[in-house]
Amino acid sequence: MAERVGDEVGQIIEAWARERPDVDVSSIGIITPVWRLGAIVVDNRARVLAAHGLEQSHLDVLGTLRRSGPPYRLTAGELSRRCRVTPGATTQRVQAMETLGFVERVREEPDRRTVHVQLTPEGLARLDGIFADVMAGDEQLLVGLTPTQRSALEELLRTWLAGLDHGPTPTVDPEAS
Repeated sequence: MAERVGDEVGQIIEAWARERPDVDVSSIGIITPVWRLGAIVVDNRARVLAAHGLEQSHLDVLGTLRRSGPPYRLTAGELSRRCRVTPGATTQRVQAMETLGFVERVREEPDRRTVHVQLTPEGLARLDGIFADVMAGDEQLLVGLTPTQRSALEELLRTWLAGLDHGPTPTVDPEAS
């Protein structure tokens, strides 16, 4: 195993390899930095969104509606599917966004049974400003990477995520060991 002087993750790997030489601990070199980066990204996003009185779940709804294109509306079911949350979570998010004036519920004519969630004109204008602030905050986190590094990292993450999204999560059968 390569020595990683001054590298905390490397020290964790070395310690586990010493303590449990029977277990492959190499995934720690990937999962631990991803875990820590995730926490930093979440904290940064929360800080940027808090300045606008929003949470990440709100941005998820608003961004999903914005990306749907004019008239910036989706059925509640489609919104739940695209946000990958339950209908109950969607209802809570939509209610919060309605209170802030970002969205409204619109019944489809003529039978009025289908309900759409739609960005309001004020919500659209406010979201566009908030989105710019969020992207600026995200860019600050990437400032140490070259364009080539960013491109390579994006490709690796897409490949990894696609593999996890399109197949069952692998499990370890303790009886097989």
